[in-house]
Amino acid sequence: MTQLRSALSIAPKQGSSYDELDARWRDAVHNRLAPMNLRSTGASPGVGSLEARDLGDLLITDWQCPEVEGVRRGSEARNDAYSLVLFTVTTGRQIIQTPEETAVLRPGGLLLMSTRATGSFVIPEAATKRTLRVPLTAIAPYDTGVGIPDFLLLDTRENRLAQLTRDFMSGVVAQLDRLTPTEVEGARAALLTLIAGMIRSGHAPDANESDFLPVLRKQMEHWISEHLTDGVIRVGDLASAYNVAPRTVHRAFAATGDTMGSVVRAHRLAAARNDLVHTSASVAAIAHRWGFCDASHLGREFRREFAMSPGDYRAAHGIV
Repeated sequence: MTQLRSALSIAPKQGSSYDELDARWRDAVHNRLAPMNLRSTGASPGVGSLEARDLGDLLITDWQCPEVEGVRRGSEARNDAYSLVLFTVTTGRQIIQTPEETAVLRPGGLLLMSTRATGSFVIPEAATKRTLRVPLTAIAPYDTGVGIPDFLLLDTRENRLAQLTRDFMSGVVAQLDRLTPTEVEGARAALLTLIAGMIRSGHAPDANESDFLPVLRKQMEHWISEHLTDGVIRVGDLASAYNVAPRTVHRAFAATGDTMGSVVRAHRLAAARNDLVHTSASVAAIAHRWGFCDASHLGREFRREFAMSPGDYRAAHGIV
């Protein structure tokens, strides 16, 4: 079974109005990148086109973009599933501004942003770019260092892991329709490993990282991953394990913009997804193993994260 999703074309077709094409374009941006407010800035309004290829739950999209600007507000970020988005540009440029950062993404650059970031962007002339959306449940089991950055701009000419990540993703796109499900799962794991290493190598230390809270948070996340099968994980469990006050546990996760509950949930769902893909265990058994109340509880959480039931996900991506 192939993991290549049929290319989504938003190129003009006979009988399609501009409003129809524009609505489809906005829906694609919403679903494959993040919800935001878009406005065409060209002398003559136009819409772009895209091709979508999915590596399991990793959404790879090639975009032909018109002149456009966009704004992502706090309400949109709060209501969106927490993910990491990787951007590269082939032609043209994209100007991105957040409350803390301003950057120009050009060919040779690679930008990582979390979907909790707010701000605006401008594409001043037609551009081509590639994006990869990685849900928190996918990257959570991998060591990214002190956490997931809200904003990280890298130069692929200087950061070798950024260059490898870009080139590997291009190779995946070229070969995806030829890969077996087992090979797709291996490519997914390799890409996530590269992204985690790229974050570790490119995340420049700052004053906060010299503090113990990010280090403590990393240690606590490892503890969580080792105790998922022990039942309910409480703040008090972590506080006792590391001999700190419960409020210190909350502060350690808040230092990287997380909560303990969201991290535990991400690890449980990542483990459940792995069992669905790699084993023939029943959904009920997987739910029990990874700390969900029952199969229905896992089903609700899984649909919210992956937009399909555990059974449907196994049918689409299972390799057993």
